[in-house]
Amino acid sequence: MPLHRFLFTILPSSALSAEVDRLKALVHERVGSFSGRNTVPHITLFFADLPLECEGDICGGIARGVIGHKGFLLRYNGITHFPDKRTIFIVPVEKDAIATVRTPIVTALKANDTLREAIRETDHPHLTIAAGLKPAQFERAWESLAPHACRSEEQVTEVVLLRRELQPSARYAHVRSFVLE
Repeated sequence: MPLHRFLFTILPSSALSAEVDRLKALVHERVGSFSGRNTVPHITLFFADLPLECEGDICGGIARGVIGHKGFLLRYNGITHFPDKRTIFIVPVEKDAIATVRTPIVTALKANDTLREAIRETDHPHLTIAAGLKPAQFERAWESLAPHACRSEEQVTEVVLLRRELQPSARYAHVRSFVLE
């Protein structure tokens, strides 16, 4: 049975998305190919590799999990990287607000025996510019992104489920948006 990657996200504003795409293109010019180059800018809340037939259960669990959650202000401040220097990203400041929305949704999904083992939540939310970088790529990418400044502020009013087939060239498609109160 073919699997699909279900990606549950916060999508940044169109202005910030355009800036991330610009930064990805800049890095691509300097270092060549890297992981996530053609992925829509997003903050991952969780992902799961499951058959398409599980989509209804996933949507139902998310719908239950968002009940009672209000939208929130999300600020981004700076460009940084993980200690292994393989991923460069823009830092979301309100990590606790993100966790407050993510945790009950993941809990609702893990209550379903079919979904429980497949859910992989992200405990360090970030807005990726480049991932899977080799050491030489990292150095050139990091240099090209100086002075590592990126500030933005926006209201998060929804969370979004995306899906793609688990094939190298597959692109994510919108499944459903879930409005926060």
